[in-house]
Amino acid sequence: MHRLAVFTAFVSFLLIIAGGLVTSTGSGLSVPDWPLSYGTLFPPMVGGIRFEHTHRMIAATVGLLTLILAVWLQMKESRRWVRRLGVGALGLVLLQGILGGLTVLWQLPLPVSVAHACLGQTFFAAIVALAQVTSPEWLPRRLKPEERPSVFLRQLSFATALAVYGQLILGALLRHAGWRPHLVGAHIAWAVTVAGCIGATAAAVLRRHRQDSILAGPAKMLPCLLLVQIGLGFSTLVRGGGGVGLATAHVAVGALMLAVSVLLCVRVFYSSESSYYPSGLSVYLELTKPRLTCLAVITSLIGLFLASTGPLDMGKGVSVLLGTAFLGGGAAALNQVLEQEADARMSRTRKRPIPSGRIRPESALFFGVAASVAGLLILTFGANPLAGTLGAATLGTYLFLYTPLKPRTALCTLIGAIPGALPPLIGWAAARGELGVGAWILFAILFLWQLPHFLALAWEFREDYARAGFKMLPVLDPDGGLTFRQISLYCAALVPASLLPSFFGLAGSLYFFGALGGSLAFLTIGLMTAQTKSARAAHRLFFASVLYLPFLFVTMTLDKVIG
Repeated sequence: MHRLAVFTAFVSFLLIIAGGLVTSTGSGLSVPDWPLSYGTLFPPMVGGIRFEHTHRMIAATVGLLTLILAVWLQMKESRRWVRRLGVGALGLVLLQGILGGLTVLWQLPLPVSVAHACLGQTFFAAIVALAQVTSPEWLPRRLKPEERPSVFLRQLSFATALAVYGQLILGALLRHAGWRPHLVGAHIAWAVTVAGCIGATAAAVLRRHRQDSILAGPAKMLPCLLLVQIGLGFSTLVRGGGGVGLATAHVAVGALMLAVSVLLCVRVFYSSESSYYPSGLSVYLELTKPRLTCLAVITSLIGLFLASTGPLDMGKGVSVLLGTAFLGGGAAALNQVLEQEADARMSRTRKRPIPSGRIRPESALFFGVAASVAGLLILTFGANPLAGTLGAATLGTYLFLYTPLKPRTALCTLIGAIPGALPPLIGWAAARGELGVGAWILFAILFLWQLPHFLALAWEFREDYARAGFKMLPVLDPDGGLTFRQISLYCAALVPASLLPSFFGLAGSLYFFGALGGSLAFLTIGLMTAQTKSARAAHRLFFASVLYLPFLFVTMTLDKVIG
């Protein structure tokens, strides 16, 4: 089983090389049909056909090998998570084949082509992991506590694998979208992040585990591959895309970097305490406050979409998506570092990663800084400097104004609504390079929405906020009179503000009537909540706010698509 997994990984690597050759030689449409090639399994191997058809034959071989491996694992493997990994790898290779077919049948659409390339790397990483965990040497290691990899190293190795994968995504976008300056800039900027992660990981391993060949081997190999990749990338950049050999070698070495980084990550976790494994891979996601980060990403993409006057620029779209995601996740992690003591006193936050002891503050600080810097670099070089500046403003106001003001003044809520309303401006700036009236309308809607949304939450958990020492308005206003007057005021202000997109040409009649109905309904719920002032009513208003904003933006987006 292990030998089959290793052989499948080797053939998968050949498949990545073959795919690189297809892209580098421009042979993607040499065969116009799928799954057969010119209606046969054996077309004439001339011109670009030999590259494309060879790629298909290797892909079919990989699919068959993966099917055999997945079935074998189901029959003989006792570890359920390994069996699931085998099924996941089979699903990835099947989806990869479907995307490959759509790439041909739909004439190389950019999103499908990029997804096809990225999914191939994901499948390769999964097969490399299967080759490792099916090895006969995969046995519990009797290591003393001081010999085990530290929590920081586990997290760093995982971050390195993610960083390498992110670089491969940008590389795929660059190859398929063309050599656009902002994509080249994003690729170079992200390479700095990858180099930093690899350097830190290799240093951490070799400082404490130099004699452990299981860890030291891949840790030594990664910097070597990085240097080769930088040399290939620079040569390719100088030659404006490079020759076939350079471009294909660049793809192949990138795949090897991913394989080695995944291998190191798996080995680090394997050498650690088994009790850490389940939480080790999820603690980072929890640090990013996924719901808030997703809201920032979605609203930034909506700003990009509404500001785009022609076809959506996929390069800038990916830059805004990744940049806002990293920036939002990094800011959330740094916020938790700054508020770790307050989080420990609140019942709704005491189970967060830092107060619960699942991650050290130093590790969270490193993750937050690295993610924030990566997000700013992607926005600045992948989109434009204005988008990067707005990203920096979001980070600065959130961490250095809103966070320190929470235990000092009730005005923190107003100030905190500013960074929360900036993501649409980031997307708008990425699309146009300037901020127009439409950008500020989106800012106003999001700014006003946040106030009843948060005040309702703060009223429901006002005792919790009081224990943490936060001077939120509901904490300083025991009878709720001022709190609910402000809630009513902001809900009322949302009605005309939500209609502004129609008056300024940002949306049409579909959005106007949808926004009018939704805003009046939200105002009604806010007024009813102000009458009862109960925690249950506040929770109902909070839930209504969660539904209201997506309804507003979905209606606005549909209006533009239909119009």
